[in-house]
Amino acid sequence: MDSLKFNYRSARSDKARIGAKFDKKIVISLTIFAVLLSIGGVALVVFKFPFGWALVGLSAIPAIIVEWYKGELYHLSVSKDFKSIDDILSGEVLGRLSKDPTPKQLAGIIGTLPGGHFFAVRFGISSNFLQELSSENKDDINAVWQEAIKLRQLTDGKNISAVILVVALLKCSANCQLLLSHLQLDIDDLIRGIEWYDHLRDLIDQHKAPMRTGGIARDWSFGWTPYLSRFGQNISQQIGVNGALLIRLAAHDDSLGQLMNIFSKNGRQNAVLVGPAGVGKTEIVHAFASKLLDASANLSKNLQFRQVFMLDASTLIAAAPGRGQLEQLLPRILGEAYSAKNIIICLDNAQLFFEDGIGSVDISNVLLPILEAGNLRMILTMDEQRYLQISQRNPAIVNALNRISIAPVNRAETLAVIQDRSILIEFQHKVTFMYQSLVEAYRLGDRYVHELAMPGKAIKLLESAANYSQNGLVTAESVRQSIEKTLDIKVGVATDEVEREKLLNLEELIHSRMINQTRAVKVVSDALRRARAGVRNQNRPIGTFLFLGPTGVGKTELAKALASIYFGGEDRIIRMDMNEYVNSDDVSRLIADGADNINSLTARVMKQPFSVILLDEIEKAHTNVLSTLLQMLDEGILRDVKNREVSFRDAIIIATSNAGSDRIREYIERGYDIEQFESQFTDELINTNQFRPEFLNRFDEIVVFRPLNKPELLQVVDLMLNSVNKTLSLQKISVEVDADAKEYLVHAGYDPRLGARPMRRVVQRAVENTVAKQMLSGSVMPGSVIKISLEQVRQILDSKADAQAIIDNNLSKTS
Repeated sequence: MDSLKFNYRSARSDKARIGAKFDKKIVISLTIFAVLLSIGGVALVVFKFPFGWALVGLSAIPAIIVEWYKGELYHLSVSKDFKSIDDILSGEVLGRLSKDPTPKQLAGIIGTLPGGHFFAVRFGISSNFLQELSSENKDDINAVWQEAIKLRQLTDGKNISAVILVVALLKCSANCQLLLSHLQLDIDDLIRGIEWYDHLRDLIDQHKAPMRTGGIARDWSFGWTPYLSRFGQNISQQIGVNGALLIRLAAHDDSLGQLMNIFSKNGRQNAVLVGPAGVGKTEIVHAFASKLLDASANLSKNLQFRQVFMLDASTLIAAAPGRGQLEQLLPRILGEAYSAKNIIICLDNAQLFFEDGIGSVDISNVLLPILEAGNLRMILTMDEQRYLQISQRNPAIVNALNRISIAPVNRAETLAVIQDRSILIEFQHKVTFMYQSLVEAYRLGDRYVHELAMPGKAIKLLESAANYSQNGLVTAESVRQSIEKTLDIKVGVATDEVEREKLLNLEELIHSRMINQTRAVKVVSDALRRARAGVRNQNRPIGTFLFLGPTGVGKTELAKALASIYFGGEDRIIRMDMNEYVNSDDVSRLIADGADNINSLTARVMKQPFSVILLDEIEKAHTNVLSTLLQMLDEGILRDVKNREVSFRDAIIIATSNAGSDRIREYIERGYDIEQFESQFTDELINTNQFRPEFLNRFDEIVVFRPLNKPELLQVVDLMLNSVNKTLSLQKISVEVDADAKEYLVHAGYDPRLGARPMRRVVQRAVENTVAKQMLSGSVMPGSVIKISLEQVRQILDSKADAQAIIDNNLSKTS
């Protein structure tokens, strides 16, 4: 249909305009008026006033008007074979249209309707925004109608509603993609918005409709359950009394069907729902309970009048902490359930009943006979890994159960679930979630929440993000703030001016703490800038680097400087001395669970994901250890001993090695620049079997550090003296070392094999010790400058004098 006309004078249009004049207040007023007339008329008739019959008759007029509105005007029927657009427009839109509407006028009308409000609040597409991008030419309205028809077919809409027209107007705008990108949206997101709105309207209609649950006396003939009522939750009763806003479980329809099938048939009526935490096992049980309550459903005889009681294992264990007490309590509770005849027991977190070890609870001997007999209907929920452990330790328990595997849901399914769950969180926290926040919760939850599966990851993040709402709105930024505050990491792109300035000048800031090694400083700075600008690969660490070179040339100092300047402090370094991992079985220590070894690599990164990871002396680690690290370097993921994924994607990984140090010095002494031999040197490391090629290939950059020369060592001395003066500044004291004395410090502290490391000891001995003794002797006052000359330094370092002699000399000069 190339052209669609709008018939302003059609019967449907007339009805819509009449319906548009009715609002909630008018309908309520007419209803009250009809009731009052009826009551008044009946009262007059009772008191023998014939005029009362007239009032009763008159009351029918407003009542008929209200019923006409509710039956025909409010729910305008839609023509299957439409000939003009007014045949399929929703009544609320149709009743407000002028004779020749323009797209801009249409946008203004939509902005006043619930569908327009929905897109304004949930997506940030306000009425003003929609009007600004809409055409004022009435000839352009046909394109909007055409788009609306396509969207209605795509979303299986009953009619062309306000939400469909919002998206149609956007699609007809000239800069649609650009405008949506500013809102972090695309057309698919808007289509999901239409489906979300329609789903919410359906939920509201379902909630208003009376629920058929089988009659008020349906449970009276069943047994009394005092212990079960005390320790369990009757979720069937909760759903029946309070109603249920059930989460969409399209992804788990098969699992729900299996559950219905198991309990419909005769035989062993039990099931174990096996899946990771957060996958939706408990929600499936709630959906199952709701199905059993629906008297209109075609339930088998075995499912009719059943109620589901939820027993949480941790609550029961807390109520009866000893194994003996629990062995007495549980049979009593289950006995009541069996005697009642209509109860299905759900043991949530049932793996806690089958633990072994000191202080744990194992009541297999109580549950196994019950499960094998099959007389009591039971549902158990278990974590997948614990289920496998139980199957190995006690196969009889597993063999007695009907397993139903629950897998994590994908992105589209998760968004559908959290759209429903967000309504409950909104009610609890008095906030409103924007659609962009749901998408961001999925993205960041998948990356940072490790202890749960989807959709539990996203739900947990949304609950946290509700505390960071902005004027009652939970935005994508709220979700990012929640992650940053909770995990102390940086997500998204750098927007703060101070941080951006720091990133742009990172090389200069690092060089204020270390000398030379320009290329190494540049590659790590570039990696951080890419990460915070959002242009890096999100499925890898921020950067992976192998620093090669002799000791004392700044490899470790660069990691410290980076942690201090950008990551928040030197305590942000996770340092692993790889010379402690020289055996093949050391892999287990590297990836140990934090409960067993808080210093394992995986445990420390789980605690502090935004960090600089320093793998010191990597060449000394066993090949099995290096093989374990390959996935970490390549994909930013490492699995711990419990097979949990630990993310390294918010860390910079720096491995250092002294391998081939003599060869580096040899190249330098022969006059080669690093760039001239770096590639050849890497090949030599492979050829001499010091590193495997597949290991070296995992690094973003392999950087060779060259030994420092004497002018650079003088700068190192200056940095060390600056550090001393920074410490002394709190006491208003400073120290000055003569230029020739500094040169002597370099001469005394330089070692070709150890680099600048001996320099620290030399400065400590010649400068710091002198300052410390002079301060303790009381010979310096605030504002004093302690001067150290060449002669004094030479005396100390040649062991012909010590710091006390220097002090005495200074005192004699001042007296």
